[in-house]
Amino acid sequence: MNKLNVLITGSGSVYGVAVIQSLIKSKLNVKLIATDTQPYSLGLYLAHHSYIVPPVKDEQLYLKRLLEILRLESIDAIFIASSQELSFFSRNKALIENEIKCKVFANPHDVLSICIDKWNTVHFLNEHNFPCPKTIRYPEDIDKMDSFIEEVGFPFIAKPRHGNGSEDIHLVKDFIYFKQVISDKKDMILQQFLPDEQNEFTVGVCCGTNGKVLSSIALKRQLQDGITMSAISDDYKEITDYCENVAKVLKPYGPCNFQLRMWNRKPYIFEINPRFSSSTGMRTLLGVNEPEILLKAEVLQESIPGRKILKASVIRQYTDYLIPTEEIEILKNKSFIIKDINE
Repeated sequence: MNKLNVLITGSGSVYGVAVIQSLIKSKLNVKLIATDTQPYSLGLYLAHHSYIVPPVKDEQLYLKRLLEILRLESIDAIFIASSQELSFFSRNKALIENEIKCKVFANPHDVLSICIDKWNTVHFLNEHNFPCPKTIRYPEDIDKMDSFIEEVGFPFIAKPRHGNGSEDIHLVKDFIYFKQVISDKKDMILQQFLPDEQNEFTVGVCCGTNGKVLSSIALKRQLQDGITMSAISDDYKEITDYCENVAKVLKPYGPCNFQLRMWNRKPYIFEINPRFSSSTGMRTLLGVNEPEILLKAEVLQESIPGRKILKASVIRQYTDYLIPTEEIEILKNKSFIIKDINE
C-alpha cells in the first residue's frame, strides 16, 4: 500500500491530538502533516512534518498558505480538528479538492447550518420527529416564557445558540438567577433540563459519501468542564441504531457526534457536533478508529466490515509531553519543521 499523506489542521486541539494519536495507532501507512496557528501546540510535535499557518479569520492568507502546504506535501486527505475552521473548509471544499485532488472531510453548508446553530438543531429534530428537549429562543420568544416555564419548570438550561463545549451554559434554578444569566445577552436558547446525568451519552457516527454510515459507537460518559473524562462502552445498540437513523436523514460527511440523554426510556438529542470529538481517542482504544475508517472508505475505497467494540471503561488522564525548546524555536522562526518519526 502506498503511503497516505494526511493533513491534520488545528493539531493542538484535544481533537487534533486525538486524530494524530489514532492515526499513529493505525495499521495504515501514513505520513502525518500537522498545522496550527502557534508553536505551542502539541500536535505539531507528534506529526512527521509541521507548519505554522495564519488564523483562519484571515481567510485569503490562510487559503494561500494552506494550498502551498497541500501542494508541497502532496496531501491525500484533510482532517479538520479546529471548530473555527469548519465553515472555511465547507466553503472551500470544492476549490481545494479540484485544485489538489485530495479528500476534504468537511460538511456541506446545510449540515453545518443545522448543527452549529442549536436552534436549527432543534428545528431539524422536531421536523423529522426525533425527540428533543422543549426549547425556545431568547429574546425572540420572550412572549413564550410563561408557557415554557409552566411546561418544563425549574431548573432549565440557558445556553448560546452558537458555542462549543460547556462555555456559557447555565442551569437556571429560579427567576433571580435567570435575570443574572440573561442580562444584556442575545442569541440564546432556553431548553428543558433532562435529569439523571448517569444516562448521558456521546455517540460517534462516521459517514461517507451521501451520508453512508461507516461506523458508530455509543459511550455513557462522565463530564468535567464539558469534556468527557471517563466513559463506559457496553451493549448500547438501541442508541447507536437511533443515532444512525438521525445521521441517515442529516447526511453529514466525516465524523459527527450526537450528545443525548435517556429520558422516559427514549434518547433525547440536545446537541449535534459535525466534527471529531474529545472522545475520539477513547473510541480508538475501544476498537473504532474513526480517522482510519474514513481513510479506508473514502480515500482507499475499501469496504468497511463490521467491527467488534470492546465492552470496557476508559478513564482520561492528561499526559505532559517534554518538547525540546529548539524545536519550538525552529517553528517560531521558520514556520515549519520536519521530523524523522519512523518515516
